[in-house]
Amino acid sequence: MKIAFTSCFSAQSFKQQPVWTQVGASGATHLVLLGDSAYYDADGSDMGAVKAMGAHDFALHAFGRLRDQLNQKEFAKLVRNTSLRIHPIWDDHDFLWNGACGAQIEGQPSYRHLLDPTRAAFRAYRDALDSHDPKTFPKPADGWNLGVAEPGYRTLMLSNANDPDGAVMLHLTDGRSYKTKGGEDAVLGKAQMKKLTKAIEASDEKTVHLIASGLTFEARHGETWMDCVAEHAAILKLAATRRILILSGDVHENRFAVPWPTGPWSLFEVTSSGAALRTAVTIGALQCNWGLVDITKDQVSIELSQLHMDTRRRVIDRKKWKML
Repeated sequence: MKIAFTSCFSAQSFKQQPVWTQVGASGATHLVLLGDSAYYDADGSDMGAVKAMGAHDFALHAFGRLRDQLNQKEFAKLVRNTSLRIHPIWDDHDFLWNGACGAQIEGQPSYRHLLDPTRAAFRAYRDALDSHDPKTFPKPADGWNLGVAEPGYRTLMLSNANDPDGAVMLHLTDGRSYKTKGGEDAVLGKAQMKKLTKAIEASDEKTVHLIASGLTFEARHGETWMDCVAEHAAILKLAATRRILILSGDVHENRFAVPWPTGPWSLFEVTSSGAALRTAVTIGALQCNWGLVDITKDQVSIELSQLHMDTRRRVIDRKKWKML
């Protein structure tokens, strides 16, 4: 089973996005998009302007950015590939703006009116990806729905124990709706962490768990799970008895994290970010970054592809859950 993953791309300045052609040729049957499918607060816009928008203007803005991405030539062709399922989560730039924390936005009357349109825009984007037809995404005249729920936590069994590749479970997290900053930091929040914990603990110990996260787990700068001591520790505790690989984005680079020694096994993390942009969105080195996880009954192979660089590869022994 092959699962591709990447994050951070913008159709505003990057009209050509060859990364999607590469993904399509990889043989992957799943693609996980780890956030920032558009940049509402950059690339021709700015945070101040976005914060000043009313709900209607923000809806036009957000829907427009996601519509442009769905209509981008290489991406649209990939979406129409019915042998590939695409699973998006959101992060700050396709939620509201850089560093926005949903739990705190809920309590701010100046910005709370933006939650309805951003949830509606992301739901429509997810629905269009599920339909394999970019044309199903709403047109500007269609308006947008009120009362759409946040993406929240979802889990998918990509394969079960009877499949040749063994059981693989994908956990799609929502690291924005319940996020806080300052005081008792949270990434997922108590309710979402409870669901994630229950799903992993209820699984057979041979199951491979892929946790999709917009934020990196081990980074010691920027936004990271390490800001939230309780949730960070909870994931490490789960990894002591279950096979967990975190797929993360956000940082506009590809990298392997040093495995966390959590007990008899290790927690692994691999990051791929910068599918179609530059290091600082429109400034710096051009990025064309993506990753591929190939899972068999014996091992988990991970490849990271980057523009003008050799593909980097790591292999995990599935039975021992140790790096080979």
